[in-house]
Amino acid sequence: MMTNASKVPAPSAAGMEAGTHQPAVARPVASRASRMALGAAIARATHQRHDWPRVFDDPYAFDMLYGHWRWVVASRFLDWLVLRKALKIMRPVYGQVVARSRFSEDALHAAIARGVRQYVIVGAGLDTFALRAGPAAAALRIFELDHAASQAMKRRLVARVGGAPSNVEYVAADLERESLSAVLARSGFDPAKPAFYSWLGTTYYLSEPAVLSTLQSIAANAAAGSEVVFDFCVPDASLGGRDREELAALKRFVARRGEPFVSSFLPAQLAAKVLPEGLEVIENASPDRLEQRYFSGRTDGFRPSRFAWVAHMRVRQRD
Repeated sequence: MMTNASKVPAPSAAGMEAGTHQPAVARPVASRASRMALGAAIARATHQRHDWPRVFDDPYAFDMLYGHWRWVVASRFLDWLVLRKALKIMRPVYGQVVARSRFSEDALHAAIARGVRQYVIVGAGLDTFALRAGPAAAALRIFELDHAASQAMKRRLVARVGGAPSNVEYVAADLERESLSAVLARSGFDPAKPAFYSWLGTTYYLSEPAVLSTLQSIAANAAAGSEVVFDFCVPDASLGGRDREELAALKRFVARRGEPFVSSFLPAQLAAKVLPEGLEVIENASPDRLEQRYFSGRTDGFRPSRFAWVAHMRVRQRD
């Protein structure tokens, strides 16, 4: 995800690759931090500061901003002028960002309550869960995976708010060149124990084989009972006229900035493709369901994009 006037070039690898070594992301410029990660942080920060009621509470989102975006989001007028008027096409996308974050962390907290003690954030970007989690997640091991350049930027930003908690492990990864299991093998991750994986804001930019091989990798290497939450785009033809026009405009917007959408899935077809690989669908959350669950009663028109669904899956018991 990107923003119109971002000065941060080239997206970071925010996804992962299966053991077959199919590319998981567009090739980033290794020395530059993620533009997509900055865009997601802007979405969370403007929501935190200027929307009410909040769908997702992220008091550290603003601390993850840098450059002129701190000035934009800090000012109610500039925020309105830039993010709500000039970039109004992005408002539903920002709605989807906070909805998917809320959905994922609701599922994460339920997993923690069941005893899961490992959390893998694939393409962590500027995610702030570790800063927000507090004592309730002290026993949780958090593994943040991303390109080294994006992690270096993240660590500088986190340092200005006191640094990361001791239960966070940053794992630098080029997930276009190595598998997820190989990356995690360099960390303190225990593959014999269940884990919760979040994989947000990435599949749009990947080929269908790369998306499927990533899910196959989780199914093959994660302990039974592990869960993954990820979001995905549906085909244009499955949308109504207005929603299709909105998606077409967004695709033009991101393509002009070098980050074109690549893949899309029908929810039922996606479920059918991953079922034989050892994953079972807990929920395929449609935009309507997300809106009903998290945006009900709003009077400001804020809503999630209609093109994006959020999937929640579990690794089945192996024979």
